[in-house]
Amino acid sequence: MTTSARDALREATGAVHERLHGVECFARLASGRITREEYRALLARLQGFHAALEAALAAAPSLSPSLAIWGIDLAERRRSPLLVADRAALGDEAAVPAAPIPVPGSAATAMGWLYVSEGSTLGGLHLARALDPLLGEAREGRLFLLGHGARHGAMWRECCAAIEACGADPARRQAMTEGAVAGFHGFESWFGEVD
Repeated sequence: MTTSARDALREATGAVHERLHGVECFARLASGRITREEYRALLARLQGFHAALEAALAAAPSLSPSLAIWGIDLAERRRSPLLVADRAALGDEAAVPAAPIPVPGSAATAMGWLYVSEGSTLGGLHLARALDPLLGEAREGRLFLLGHGARHGAMWRECCAAIEACGADPARRQAMTEGAVAGFHGFESWFGEVD
């Protein structure tokens, strides 16, 4: 039986993905024990990563047409503006440092990085609910975790279809896997600096 591209990505990134669940700020968020100041710091760190990733993807204009063939529109997947809005809702508008993210050398590598970013939307809905003790019923302050709103499920399915289309070619699958591994390690390193 042939392994799907998504299964291959999951297998290649499983260990680092599991380690991320143990990062203190994420564990405190998931358990509903995060303080306002801890959450503000987490949002700032997330903005530094996602804004840098979006900038890296935009810095290679040749990626957009290639990704569009697989059904990916980079502009509609930008989530850093949601982090800016969440931080503003919590009274934090200070500039944040950018994570050191390289410009992907190919559309397949970019798909690997997108797997990291888009995959984070899956657990986001659970984490958004875990903020109830801190934020009450307000949506403000948790827009990033709520993902793509009404299009959340459809956009994840579109991403999965793009992963399979990209990964149908063995060389692209390898590049995509390398991008995903680099993305998870970059995310882990970025949060390890402050954990």
